[in-house]
Amino acid sequence: MQKRLRPCWLPIARGLTPHGLRHSHKTVMEELGIPPKLMDERLGHEDGSVQARYSHITARMRNRLMDELTEQWEESLAARSAMHPRSPVRALDALLRARQE
Repeated sequence: MQKRLRPCWLPIARGLTPHGLRHSHKTVMEELGIPPKLMDERLGHEDGSVQARYSHITARMRNRLMDELTEQWEESLAARSAMHPRSPVRALDALLRARQE
């Protein structure tokens, strides 16, 4: 029987927290030009302004966001794979190995 590792919430880098990653995600979405209404929804924020009331999120907006984030994900996996094709982290190792197939 294989021993399971417990998840760890130690910072990835000094001062980096899960909440801090939300700020980074918002910044990435801003760089991609994602509409504020979609950013708010994704982060669980509510905007009661008149501007927010009259704008709506479309399927095309969501698809574009997912396409852009998927592209960034693929680029990061490629960069990680270039460092080393394997990982001791089981989930990451499976992703890296799938890229090699």
